[in-house]
Amino acid sequence: MDKKTNETSKSDTIYSEATVDTTTSGTKETLLQKVDYAIWSMGNLEEYFLNKLSKATSKTQGNEIYEEYLENMGNRIENFNELEADFLAIYTNYYEHEKDQYIFPDSLQQNVDLFKNTELEFWEIGEGFVEIRYKPYHYYNIFKGKVTDDYEYFLKNEAKENTVLYSADAGILISPKDIGERVLTWEKFIIQYPKSPLLDQATKLYQEYCYDYLMGMENTRTVDYSEGSLESENKKEYKRFISKNPNSRTTKIIKAFLTQVEANPDYEELDKWVKKELNIKPVIIPNEP
Repeated sequence: MDKKTNETSKSDTIYSEATVDTTTSGTKETLLQKVDYAIWSMGNLEEYFLNKLSKATSKTQGNEIYEEYLENMGNRIENFNELEADFLAIYTNYYEHEKDQYIFPDSLQQNVDLFKNTELEFWEIGEGFVEIRYKPYHYYNIFKGKVTDDYEYFLKNEAKENTVLYSADAGILISPKDIGERVLTWEKFIIQYPKSPLLDQATKLYQEYCYDYLMGMENTRTVDYSEGSLESENKKEYKRFISKNPNSRTTKIIKAFLTQVEANPDYEELDKWVKKELNIKPVIIPNEP
């Protein structure tokens, strides 16, 4: 093997050689060193994939690199959440409402500062929980123009949706109209890309958003069950959607749902009907030994 071949081989495997210690034992300084090393290792891994992507000869190959990148980076992000578990558990304690910002003591600010020059961010997901994740457009910005149309559509819309918190504390945080737009986004994907490797993911997103669009959540119901009628905001939104999208599959479902509400505004019955209509399979929890 000549020197050039050997260097190429080393470059192609370097990302798998670095292991990340996710144990949280040791001093505060030791933990920060582990996080710092994990950030360096992740940057090294990203360079490997960017190099690989630059040599891709087709957009289909770009898809394959994206899938590999997603899996590897997902594992690294899990590492960060493990390493920073103690800090994440107290993160929201340092939010000052009067100043509308987080203010940490110096001892904890070090944890935040380590991530300043990365594409990672601390993301509050409600009820005092915080996680570390990539910024919403990270994957799209890397792979746009280098993957097939279905992947680019998926990544662009996934990024857009991830810019805001969708739900927390058993309630939906975006408007009924915005949920309707998400439903339409994934309905269009299913129609345009029926053979996409991402079809199952898109279908699941469609089902979940459509279910919430019709049924809401515990703290944001679409039906006032005490009165047996639709909430006014949802009723207005359904009319808008139907008018704007007369040929949509979802429009047919909405019309049928409205008929169901009028005939029998019972939560349990509506829940069963919507899940059956959307082909949402029941979650089977295995019996504990």
